[in-house]
Amino acid sequence: MKQVLLCPWLAFGNLKNNSRDYLPFLGAASLIICLFFTVCNLSESSGFAQSIPGSGTLHGLMSVAVLLLPVVCGPFLWYINSFLMKRRRKELGLYGVLGLEQRHVGAVLFFETLYSFLFALAVGLVAGVLLMSLSAKLLLGLAGITADYTPAVSPSALAGTLELFGVIFLGCLAGNLIRLSRTAPTDLLKDDRSGEKDPKFGIVGGILGLLLLAGGYTVAVRAYYDPNLILLVIPLFFVAALLVALGTYGVFIFGSIYLLKALKGNKRFYYKPRNFVTISGMLHRMRKNGAGLANICLFGTMTLVTLCCTLTVALGQGEVMALLGSPSRPGVVSLNLEHISPEELTVLFGTLAFLGLFFGTAFLLCTVLVMYYKQITEGHQDRDGFVVMRRVGMSGGMVRATVRRQVTLVFFLPLLMALVHLAFAAPVLIRLFDILCIGSGTVLMGTGAGVVAFTTFYLGAYLVTARGYYRIVAQET
Repeated sequence: MKQVLLCPWLAFGNLKNNSRDYLPFLGAASLIICLFFTVCNLSESSGFAQSIPGSGTLHGLMSVAVLLLPVVCGPFLWYINSFLMKRRRKELGLYGVLGLEQRHVGAVLFFETLYSFLFALAVGLVAGVLLMSLSAKLLLGLAGITADYTPAVSPSALAGTLELFGVIFLGCLAGNLIRLSRTAPTDLLKDDRSGEKDPKFGIVGGILGLLLLAGGYTVAVRAYYDPNLILLVIPLFFVAALLVALGTYGVFIFGSIYLLKALKGNKRFYYKPRNFVTISGMLHRMRKNGAGLANICLFGTMTLVTLCCTLTVALGQGEVMALLGSPSRPGVVSLNLEHISPEELTVLFGTLAFLGLFFGTAFLLCTVLVMYYKQITEGHQDRDGFVVMRRVGMSGGMVRATVRRQVTLVFFLPLLMALVHLAFAAPVLIRLFDILCIGSGTVLMGTGAGVVAFTTFYLGAYLVTARGYYRIVAQET
C-alpha cells in the first residue's frame, strides 16, 4: 500500500528530474493540441461559417484537415515517447532492483503519463483559446474577407481534442507497459550498452525497400504523363506516398547496413582512423539509426511538400484570378473559371494557404524534434565510446573530426533523400495544381522557393541540435 501511495510522488519527481528531456516533448504535444483544437474549433463553428461566403468550401477543407492532422501527429508523439523511454531504461530497471514490483513501476508510468497529458492538454487548450481570435482573423485576412465575427469555443471541438489526445497518450502508456512487462530489471540496466543486432531478412528488406521506392516513383510519374489517370491523381498521390514511405524505411533500415558492411569490407577504406571510427560507430546501432533517419526524411518530405504547395498557392492566386470568366478548357479537369466568383476563389485559396501554414508548422516541428531527440539519445550512447578512445590516445581534434563526419553524414542523408522524393513528387504536384488552373512554371517557382527555405531551416536546426550532441560526447564522465 505504501508503494502505491508513493507512486504519484515518484512520478512527479521523475518528470521534474528529467525535465530537460520531457519539456521539448510536452511543448511539442501542447503545440500540436493547440493546432488541432484551432482547426477543429473553426471547422465546428457554425457562426464562423455563416460569416463567410463560400463557407461550404471552407468547412470541407477544414474537415479534411481535422482528419489528417492526427494521422501524422499521433504516430509522431508515440515515436518521441519511445525515445524518452529508451533514455530512462536504467532508471526503470533500478526501481526493480530496489524492490518495486512491475505493477508499482507501471503505476509510476501511469501517473507520469497522466501528468504529461494534463499539462500538455491544459497548455494547448489555453493557447488555442487565446489564439482563437487571431487564427480567425488570419484565415479571414488570407481569404480577403471582412466579416463581423466573434469567435467562440465549440464544445464538440473541446470534446474531440480531449478524446483524440487521451487516446494518443493512452497508446503511449500501453506501449511503455508492454515494453516494461517484456524486459527484466537487470536487462533494463544493461540495455543502453548493448548493440543493435542486424535486422532479420536484411537483404530481402533492402531489395524490397528499393522496389517499393521504384514503385512509388513510377506511380507518381505515370500520374503526370498518363492523361487517362487525371481523375485519379489525388488517390494515386496517396498510393505513391505510401509506397515511398515504406520504401524509405526499407532503404534506411536494411539497405544502410549492407552499404556500411560493404565499406567495412573495403580494407583500404576501412582501416583509416577516421573511417574506422565513423563506420563502426554507425554500424553498432544502425537498426535504430535507420528508423530515426527514415522518420527525419519522411517528416522533412512532408514539410517540403506542404511548404512548396503553400508558396505555389500564394504565387498562383493572382494568375488564376486573371483567368476568371474564361471558358473551361475542353478535355481538361479543372476549376470552372467561367462561373466561379472572385469571392469564392479567394476563400478557396485563402483557406488552402491557412491550412498550409498550420500543417507546415506541425510537420516542421516534428522534423526538428526527431532530430533533437536523435542527437541527444545517440550522444549519451556514444559518449563512453569516445571517452575510451581519448584515453587510448585518440586526440581531441581527431575525436571532434570523427564526430563531425558521423553527424554530418547521418543528418544530410535524410535531406538528400527528401529532395529526391520531392523531385519525383513534383510531376504529381504539377498535375494537381493544373486542376486549380495554376501553370507548371508557377509550381516550379514555388517548389524552388520551398526547397531553399526548408534547406536553410534544416541546416540551422542541424547546427543547433548537433551542438547538443558535441557537448554530450565531449564529457569525460
